[in-house]
Amino acid sequence: MAFPEDPLGTKVEFQIGGVWTDVTKYAQTEEIITHRRGRQAEGQAVDPASCSVLLKSPGGLFASKNPRSPYFGLLGRNTPMRVSVATGQQRLYLPDGTGSRISTPSVSALNLTGSLDVRIEVGLTNWGVADSVELCGKWISTPPQRSWVLYIGPAGELVLRITLDGTNTLTWASTVPIPVPSSGRIALRSTWDNVAGMFTHYTAPSIAGPWTQLGSSISGFPGTLFANSTALQVGDIDQTTGSVAPWGSVYAFELRNGIGGPIVAGGTDFTALAIGTTSFVDTAGRTWSLVGDAAITNKRIRFSGEYSDWPTVSSRGGHLIKVSGTGAGVLRRLNQGRKPLASTLRRRIPSYSPTAYWPMEEGANATQAFSPIVGVRPLTATALDWAADDTLPGSSPLPVVQVGASFVAPAPPVTPGTWQVELVYNLDVMPVALTTLFEVRTSGTARRVRARVATNNVVIDGLDGDDNTLFTGSVTAPQFTGAWNRLQIRAVQSGSSVTYSVRWLIIGGTGFATSQTITASPGYVIDVRSSFGTGLDGMRFGHLALFNQQTDIPFNGADQGFNAETAAARLLRLSTEESLPISVAGIQADTALMGPQRTNTLLEQLEQAEGADGGLLVEDRERLGLRYRTRTSMYSQTPVLTLSYGSRALGLVEPVDDDMDIRNDLTVERIGGSSGRAELTTGALSTNDPPNGIGRYDDSISLNLATDAQTEPMAWWLVRLGTWDESRYPTVTIRLHRVPSLIPTILALTEGDLIRITDLPTHLPPGPLDLMVQGYTERLGVRTWEIDLMCVPAGPYRVGVVDDAVLGVVDTDGSQLAVAASATTTSLSVAVTAGALWPTSGVFPFAARLGGEVVTVTGISGASSPQTWTVVRSVNGVVKAQTINTAVSLDIPAFAAL
Repeated sequence: MAFPEDPLGTKVEFQIGGVWTDVTKYAQTEEIITHRRGRQAEGQAVDPASCSVLLKSPGGLFASKNPRSPYFGLLGRNTPMRVSVATGQQRLYLPDGTGSRISTPSVSALNLTGSLDVRIEVGLTNWGVADSVELCGKWISTPPQRSWVLYIGPAGELVLRITLDGTNTLTWASTVPIPVPSSGRIALRSTWDNVAGMFTHYTAPSIAGPWTQLGSSISGFPGTLFANSTALQVGDIDQTTGSVAPWGSVYAFELRNGIGGPIVAGGTDFTALAIGTTSFVDTAGRTWSLVGDAAITNKRIRFSGEYSDWPTVSSRGGHLIKVSGTGAGVLRRLNQGRKPLASTLRRRIPSYSPTAYWPMEEGANATQAFSPIVGVRPLTATALDWAADDTLPGSSPLPVVQVGASFVAPAPPVTPGTWQVELVYNLDVMPVALTTLFEVRTSGTARRVRARVATNNVVIDGLDGDDNTLFTGSVTAPQFTGAWNRLQIRAVQSGSSVTYSVRWLIIGGTGFATSQTITASPGYVIDVRSSFGTGLDGMRFGHLALFNQQTDIPFNGADQGFNAETAAARLLRLSTEESLPISVAGIQADTALMGPQRTNTLLEQLEQAEGADGGLLVEDRERLGLRYRTRTSMYSQTPVLTLSYGSRALGLVEPVDDDMDIRNDLTVERIGGSSGRAELTTGALSTNDPPNGIGRYDDSISLNLATDAQTEPMAWWLVRLGTWDESRYPTVTIRLHRVPSLIPTILALTEGDLIRITDLPTHLPPGPLDLMVQGYTERLGVRTWEIDLMCVPAGPYRVGVVDDAVLGVVDTDGSQLAVAASATTTSLSVAVTAGALWPTSGVFPFAARLGGEVVTVTGISGASSPQTWTVVRSVNGVVKAQTINTAVSLDIPAFAAL
């Protein structure tokens, strides 16, 4: 806790009455703040993050029910809480919310008209959100105060938008998303060549480069950049719409006059500015001001959560009153909520402001269907078998038409004009005689608009108040049976004319339409009804919606339960729908395709996305929200932290060998589909009985995948994780108070990162030891900062990389020594027992392993087996003679990624 002698600047804050209040001085000095997050053991689900804090409560200050406390009525369950440290590298920090930026007034040197080169180095918390994130620009949404703006698109792409006239815009998004590193820190650059009209995007480790082009360039938009008097801003761009402010760190910014030209703004290293700076002059002589809550600070939030209870402990005389409680992350609340989310159609359609809507997802004993739209009366019906069909992915069970069924859905009166009625239905066979499917009654010229079907004919007609036919149209459509369809009936007004149309769309497929245009008034919809005729019994239908405009958006995707969307897309969509902050680290498009979103709790939906992709869903330490680390972002990483076993910072590292998480026979079942199985039948951890294996460790798992073809590859991936033959080092303790130089690295370390321990002693298997961090426990005190990293082997995530000097070498299906070798011989005879021969050129040097010894292979000769290897022996410190038939393999096998 942050007392004068505290070198960490630890701060505890509560959000009291909507204001972040520093309560650090009340923290007990003899206590340690303990903070846990992520997975605490291999194979376990992620537990809610927690942070225990003991507070002095003089006079009952923190007694939530004490009316004498100035905080009375302001404290209670789930009071927002955060713990931070002030140490490490300072930078420009933009907190969550709007209005945080740095700004410099417009001057002539900033009013560029030629080629543009914008560079910025950032480390964002809200990477991978479902909105566009602003970065920098000279831009106001209201024309003509526009010139250029740089932002991150909703799919993670880098976007540069410019205008040549102050009003009309040219926008180019990178053709591939930004490869966000686990730390979230990366440099971004966008250029526009005004002669060729070419847009190009780049990324780099830092603003100093080297720059790597991001996707393809596009040309053909030459011209003169519009110059305006708008201030140059970095962060939240004032007076813009359709995007959100960036949240996180900015390390540097540059605006150049021409591609690679002189810097006209920026060029200042924000990490070199003094903490607390509120204004500064950059290398180009521009004066910048910090606006809103922007700050030059080294503050880092280590925990953000909710203080859920306020247990009070006091001495008999009340001289010492303490509150001992624990803050928790958002997963604690999500774990307690057991209400399933409504179907995707039920959730989606009301958000598009329908005039009326009846989901028709009532229970089996219903007699009418309610509307979630305020002021809309229930749909009444007869002879419907409610909740009888659950085959539509985007819906809870819907009713089935029985003989003699009918319904009436009364709509509220609205201003006459364009209207659209839409619903979903499934009819196995068309009736033989022409039969009314649904009818819309209106106040307009056509008092009744009908959709009728017979055999392979679909007819739309309109009748006036005397049942005279005003128009009729038909189309042949034999293919629209035996599947779920959407039916739209529209009246679109254009002056004195109205186009009446009926549209059928196979859900997930194609569609057709027929229309008629007459001189008429559309009126407004009075009701939708049907007295189902002969041949319509057995039809399933529901989600009847009425709009006062023509639209295809509300049902799109939701009718299929968003089938085949990526895991990242589902997480981000749920984030928006549930107002739950979720960011994605990694490339969203590389995540697994998911099956339909069925009715489950929010947490179950999120866990299904995590399971389908195989990534890591954890709580965000900087805000009350979640962070998803994609599986592919954890492939073949370079270490974030490398420590020697003898480092003063490293606690005792002990291996564990057990069978707790072994799975060598695993079946993956696709929810609603088939299954795939993987069984390891060779090797030390195979299903063979000892000594040729360890016996069968079987399991099955249900995953929400898009196709059956995904099940077997996922089963093999999970078997790979479950049979990785390496000692486990579940806990690695880092003592930062002993080696403060490690603090910046640990501050950037996050779940899913790779750490490496070198120089292992002889009583342990030879290293280096590569581990993946799954979670951690952190202990903060006045002179203590320790962190226990919860780790699993990183080896399974080391996958083949084409043309890579190490990961691009392919192993054989089996090799062994053909002749025994002494401990020092540098020529080995290696026989290939299965698969292709070892290459004799183009791959050297590479590392191989035999009998626990790692050798460097510098050359191979021989066009048949056995081949002769020239090697450097004992590079991992293991010196031993090797016997004939000893297995030989790559030290780092190039496994195929999932």
